[in-house]
Amino acid sequence: MVDVTCDACGKSTRVDGGGLEFGVLQAFWGYGSKHDGERYEIHLCEGCFFSALSHILRDNALNNLFDDLPGEKSEN
Repeated sequence: MVDVTCDACGKSTRVDGGGLEFGVLQAFWGYGSKHDGERYEIHLCEGCFFSALSHILRDNALNNLFDDLPGEKSEN
């Protein structure tokens, strides 16, 4: 079986018993995008996957931290 290494840390994604455990981040940009025709596929070990997910969720929370404060009008 071919090994899959993590594109972030370079570690093997092989686990006890010989299987592979990894997450995949993919992007396929289409017509109209400034990245039209570009494709990306990144393999992440469990640690790097959950680190990236945590970063995304934290950024989202921070970007929306002051939304809908009392006295402010909502855009909706």
